[in-house]
Amino acid sequence: MLQIVMSDKNTTYQKGMEILLENIFLHEEGKLVEFLTLTEANVAIADIIVKYFEPGESYLCNPILRNRKATSLLIGIYQGTNKPHIGEMPLCVNNMVFINRTESLSKTRALIVRGWENSTKTAYKNIRRNCQSCLHRTLSPQQVKVAAHFYRGFNTEKIASDLQLNVKTVCAHKRMIMTKFNLYSDCELLHFLNGLKNQMLTPNSFSECLAGK
Repeated sequence: MLQIVMSDKNTTYQKGMEILLENIFLHEEGKLVEFLTLTEANVAIADIIVKYFEPGESYLCNPILRNRKATSLLIGIYQGTNKPHIGEMPLCVNNMVFINRTESLSKTRALIVRGWENSTKTAYKNIRRNCQSCLHRTLSPQQVKVAAHFYRGFNTEKIASDLQLNVKTVCAHKRMIMTKFNLYSDCELLHFLNGLKNQMLTPNSFSECLAGK
């Protein structure tokens, strides 16, 4: 039986993906499938993981995905025109297949089938994920403070005043954050920061900064 973990904030899209996966693996290949929620325990046994990624999230450390099976297929759902750069992913999400939420059914199916075929190859069976050598992206201490103020809705002048920085310095920090995580609008930045706040990181410096720690 194939264990499939599903996590998407769009329940309609998630249901459609479940139907597509059943069609591919149950009706065409005769493999029973079971759909599971996104938990660390379920990820560890999953054959396929389907997860929505907010803008910039795929560049962060994803602890819940750290212990997934080497041969598991990770499908990253994203929206917008800016596809994440696969070669710059952290180790916990390497060999991920990205699918745009607006992709056609035929293209989505082809990507899943090709990804599944690749995930079962011998090369993937020997993958070892060493967090010490992982190049996931983080915010610097100063960027954390600037980002927390932006998340609270403060404008540039207010942030500069609170942090005793030059306005141009605040703008530069914001630009560096957006460049680092491949973000192209204030809306994407806010979605990214909201996701960062809820990341299960220890420690989560951004979340702690918002809490005043």
